[in-house]
Amino acid sequence: MTTSSNQSVQTFCLAVIAVAVLTYMVFWLRPVLVPFVVALFVVSGITPILETVERHLKVNRLIASVIAFVAGLFVLLLLSICLWGSVQQLANQGTAYRTRIAKLLTNVQSWVPASLLPTSTAFGFGDAQADDSPSAESSSEETQVTSEATSGVASDDSEPADSLAENNQATDLISGSASFRNAIDGFVRRGLGQITSALLEFFSTSVVVLIYVFFILLGSEDSTRLTPSISAVDQQVRSYLFLKTVISILTGLVFGAALWLFGVPMALTFGLLAFLLNYIPNIGPVVASLLPIPFILLSPDGSALWMVAAIIVTMAIQVVSGSVVEPKLMGDSSDLHPVVILLALMFWGMMWGITGMFLATPITAGIKIVMEGYTSTKPIANLMAGRFDRTDRTEPSTETNVA
Repeated sequence: MTTSSNQSVQTFCLAVIAVAVLTYMVFWLRPVLVPFVVALFVVSGITPILETVERHLKVNRLIASVIAFVAGLFVLLLLSICLWGSVQQLANQGTAYRTRIAKLLTNVQSWVPASLLPTSTAFGFGDAQADDSPSAESSSEETQVTSEATSGVASDDSEPADSLAENNQATDLISGSASFRNAIDGFVRRGLGQITSALLEFFSTSVVVLIYVFFILLGSEDSTRLTPSISAVDQQVRSYLFLKTVISILTGLVFGAALWLFGVPMALTFGLLAFLLNYIPNIGPVVASLLPIPFILLSPDGSALWMVAAIIVTMAIQVVSGSVVEPKLMGDSSDLHPVVILLALMFWGMMWGITGMFLATPITAGIKIVMEGYTSTKPIANLMAGRFDRTDRTEPSTETNVA
């Protein structure tokens, strides 16, 4: 009895060590594993299309793989051009948005009593915002003019002390407003730079994924010889990805079209983000709905009614897609409990970042299917699916029937 107990403890400790080492390896090898796993899911999704191309065009797997690779590059190039056009549209409208923000700042200053407004040092920008931009030059000119006016007042002995204090306060307000506008300009420039670098990174990563896809397709000619467990994983992942992709494409198209009709800049980019973020359960649609709101609220020509209508319509699209269309078409295709999906999002997001959150649901569903194939891990698979009483009710009845 003692020996059996010791063996159980040793087995448990070895399992914990193996899981810890495997988790570290998955995190350490993420630069290689992330594009490879993405390529595996892409291959699982396009394999039926590839087989259809082979049958209709009478070509072998090599020619079909080349066609798929070239088509992927074309789609990627087209998306990159469209996204770059959206970024340029935002850059062209940057002046109008800065003017809008300046007007809002002026309105805030007119509403708030002068005694409650912060001085220029309260903005915390200091000399870090000084540059050669037109806004910086205008701010220095404004400060110089107000300084001259203030010095002129100070040199006049007949001017009351209250008037001098008011002029000093006006100088601080103008200087603070200019510093705030400089900070906004710097923020916009940094934002555009980050968007550009993110697009370049997206393009380079996608090319690596396409290379993986090409070579995996070349070696997947004998897909009929898969083991039952791998075949079950492939079928469920393929079904999940197909339905999720169809719903995501429709959501992205409708979301982007609505923003375009309302005249919101970067509508194509927000539509693409809605398509991608829809793969992240629960969290993704909420983030996609919130992203265009600052552009709507700060629109230079937008009225209050237009802003309310744009926000309501875009949020309604995400609500209908996530709460009506997706449950009706997909049902419970992932066969995972919502809490398990949330934990999977947190874990894979911590391991692989935003890409891990995209892959969290299909990876966890595949792990559950593999666990269902073994008696020792089947209770864990049932627990992941939310079937807490399956072991108690199903297995005794099966044993009785066999007897």
